[in-house]
Amino acid sequence: MSSLPSHRLDPRMLRVWYVSDVIGIVAVAFLAVVAWLIVRRLGGDVFWVYLVAGIVELVCVGDLLISPRVEMATWRYDVTPTDVDLYHGVFTKKRVLVPLVRVQHVQTKQGPILRAHGLATVTISTAGESFEIPGLAEDDANELRDRVAELARLAKEDV
Repeated sequence: MSSLPSHRLDPRMLRVWYVSDVIGIVAVAFLAVVAWLIVRRLGGDVFWVYLVAGIVELVCVGDLLISPRVEMATWRYDVTPTDVDLYHGVFTKKRVLVPLVRVQHVQTKQGPILRAHGLATVTISTAGESFEIPGLAEDDANELRDRVAELARLAKEDV
């Protein structure tokens, strides 16, 4: 296999992953309180609510402490005249080459957390599936989207 792709995500993406994980932790805590109220109201044993919620929260906190840094360290991408090369993964490393001749459309998108950090995600779609490059600066994401679209158009003209 050739060397790893050279482009990395914007460092602000690390904060986005942390914020998203914290929101998930808060959501689990809220659901645990709701479950506790329901079980208590029905006269059940709330020990199981404590146990399950505690385990889920520990897993979420462990994920918060490990995954974002590892994901940031491993996420790489490149765009060549023939392919989009993606490499990422925390526990399972994934390397994907997306032939530009197969690309049907390319888009950028932002949720509220990405927008607050000035970032966007580029989505590259083929007939079979979609591939995302998260956490690029807005201008870089727009440039990448336009570049991939142009290279895909040129690749289809050459066929």
